[in-house]
Amino acid sequence: MRAAEVGLAQVHHNGDVFELDGQHTKNGMPRAVPIHPRVAHIVRNPALWPVRPTKWTVSKTFKAGARAAGYGHARLHDLRHSTASEMINAGVDLYTVGGVLGHKSAISTKRYSHLATKTLKNAVSLVGKKHRTTGKKKAA
Repeated sequence: MRAAEVGLAQVHHNGDVFELDGQHTKNGMPRAVPIHPRVAHIVRNPALWPVRPTKWTVSKTFKAGARAAGYGHARLHDLRHSTASEMINAGVDLYTVGGVLGHKSAISTKRYSHLATKTLKNAVSLVGKKHRTTGKKKAA
C-alpha cells in the first residue's frame, strides 16, 4: 500500500484484507489489498489497530525503523518496488502484480518489474531448447 493509504484502509475478512474505497486511492478506483500473514496479527490486535496516521507520520516512522535496522537509505516506497519484483521473479503475472499494487495499467506495473539477473538468465537459456511434444498423428 502507499503511505497515504495505510491509515485510510478498512480491515475486512477476519483481518486478511485491507479495503479502500475509490476516494482514498491514487487512481480513484476501489481496491482490496491482501494482508501478509506475517503482519496480519497487527491488524487483529485492538491495541495496535486501527491507527490513523498521516502519510508523513507513516513515512517518518518507517524511516526511523529503517535507520535503527541499519537500512538508513531505505524508503517506504521501496517496499512496493521490492514486493513487485519478488512477485514477478516468483512467476506472478503483471496483471496480478498490478492488481496488488493498485495500478490501472500494466504500463505502470512494468516500472516495478525489475527482473533479477537469474530470471533473465533462465529465460535466455530456454532459447533453442527442444521441447517435448506429443507424437504426430497419422493422416486418415
